[in-house]
Amino acid sequence: MANQYNDTQLQELFTEMDVKHRKRALKGAFRREANQVRRTAINNLRSSLHSNRDLEKGIRAIVFKKAAGFRVTIGTKKANRKTGKGEKGMHINRQGLKKPVLIWAEGGTEQRKTKTKTRVFVRERRGHNTGRMKRYGFMRKTQTDVRDKVTADLRNEIVESVTKTANKYGCK
Repeated sequence: MANQYNDTQLQELFTEMDVKHRKRALKGAFRREANQVRRTAINNLRSSLHSNRDLEKGIRAIVFKKAAGFRVTIGTKKANRKTGKGEKGMHINRQGLKKPVLIWAEGGTEQRKTKTKTRVFVRERRGHNTGRMKRYGFMRKTQTDVRDKVTADLRNEIVESVTKTANKYGCK
C-alpha cells in the first residue's frame, strides 16, 4: 500500500479542544485556503483582462457558516446605505438593475440588436448593435488550476490550524 496517513494524534487534540475552538480552527484553515484560491483567480483575471482594483474586489472568498467548506465567487458587495460605497464593479442596465461586470467577462455576451418598436408609439425604427463581449473564462481556468492542489493544501492547513489552536488554549 501507499503511504497511509495517521491522524490519531490530531484526533486526540481535536477531542480535547472545546467546540468553539474546534470551529475556529477549521474556519481559519478554510479561510486561508479560500484566500489562496482567490489570489489564483485574481492572477488569472489579470492575465486575461486588463483589470483594475475595483474589478479584482469583485472576486470574493466566502467561508460557509453552518457547514465545512468555502466558495470563491464573482460578485460585488451591496452598497452601504449610509455611504453608498461598495458597488464599484456594478453596471446599471436599461431596466435599472445592477449587474456585476465580472459575470459578463467570465461567460461573455452575444451579439444582439436593440428593440425595433417603441412602447408609446407603434412605429418602426432601426435597431443598433449593442456589441458583444468575448468570453475570458478566468474562473474556469482557476478551477482547473486549483482542483488537485486544494485537497492536499487543505489537509495541511487543517492540521496546522488545529495544532496551533490547541497549543494556544493549552491542550496537550
